[in-house]
Amino acid sequence: MSLLNNFLRIIPCLLLLGVLTGAEPAKGYVQVTATGSAETRDSALIDACRLAVAKVHGTRIIGVMSNRNSEGFKIDANGKSGGKDGSLSIFGRTTSVGDNTSMTFGGLLLRYEVVKEEKETGSTGRWKVQIKGDVLNALPDKFAGRQAVVLPRIERIAKSLVAPNAPAELVKDVALALQMAVRNTFANHPQFVILERENEDVLNEELERASGANAAVMEQSKLKGEKVADIVVEVQSQPIKVSVNTTTFENTPSLQKVQIQVSGLIRLLDVASKGEICSVSFEAKNPKPISSAGDVQPAVSKAFDDLKSNLDNSLRTAKCNLLGKLGLANLVFTKSGSFALSGGIDPNLLVNGDKISLWKGEGVNTSKLTEGVINITGSSLIVENLGAAFAVGDAITFRIESTPAAVLPKNENEQSKTPSLKDKIKFD
Repeated sequence: MSLLNNFLRIIPCLLLLGVLTGAEPAKGYVQVTATGSAETRDSALIDACRLAVAKVHGTRIIGVMSNRNSEGFKIDANGKSGGKDGSLSIFGRTTSVGDNTSMTFGGLLLRYEVVKEEKETGSTGRWKVQIKGDVLNALPDKFAGRQAVVLPRIERIAKSLVAPNAPAELVKDVALALQMAVRNTFANHPQFVILERENEDVLNEELERASGANAAVMEQSKLKGEKVADIVVEVQSQPIKVSVNTTTFENTPSLQKVQIQVSGLIRLLDVASKGEICSVSFEAKNPKPISSAGDVQPAVSKAFDDLKSNLDNSLRTAKCNLLGKLGLANLVFTKSGSFALSGGIDPNLLVNGDKISLWKGEGVNTSKLTEGVINITGSSLIVENLGAAFAVGDAITFRIESTPAAVLPKNENEQSKTPSLKDKIKFD
């Protein structure tokens, strides 16, 4: 069975198992009783609370014991006994024993109640307090039913984008825009949650985190545990291409036309198996070349700004196809003969005129059914020139094959219909 099949089926199976067995979510705490003692009631209560936490989480004990023996010594004494002179010699050795032990407790006592309290008789009697309380032993998993995703750092993306004719600060801005575009793919979908990582070496560090003793596991996260990602996203970019077309004039500044292009591959890796779940290629560039007279640098800066502002929209095909390969970009056939989007996909990923293909199956076991051009009306979507029949309720995954050609200004994509002077004048 493919990685993706396992990946997408694990959550529904867990939910179904809970329904069939009537299992309730784990409470996340343990009920314990503990008795503390001290010279005062308050101190005895604190001791009981401390011991209650220790029953669940144990305690860290640090102890130092020293045993020091001094050198032997001799004591001589002179005196008289029975009118006679006498002497006495005593040999001895001293031993010094030190014991320094500390104990630390860690945990959260959700609630407690005092069951019994008493003070021993006498002026120096000690207090004893018995409590019953709930000690937290696990944190409810806020990621339950969702796939945890880790994105590559901006610096990592920028490193692959570096090009000799691309300013470093502008490259980093593009890397940020690229990361945000990929982030929005998962942030806008209810099945995913993004884990924030400050220092991430993509897959290797996530695997190291998974093997650590402090990793969160299954439906419950250990106290102070750290969630391990299910998916690691890699953005493998090609160096940025900066194309400059310069037209020079005799008496006026030269005209610069700059085009910026970025392309590469977005890969999703399964942390559990270290294998690839799926991948899509991407490409983005300026909708049209950026013109600037004189120095080329202002034109390059303008082109970079234009690329960044259009990057998210330029990558919508890659983002939609990424969700499509995960089986999450679905169309459901309705009674009206149109399709409706399902699976929580962002409607903005589709526009009128997109040519899409329809697929059936899951993961790598998919087959192409047909393709057509979409026409969006409100919340309904009609696929024109559709070469296949569907029944009401059919859920079909789809991918964008091509997008409508950009409509350029009239003077750039077609000749003027007004005849020129040359057309009007006919030579013999």
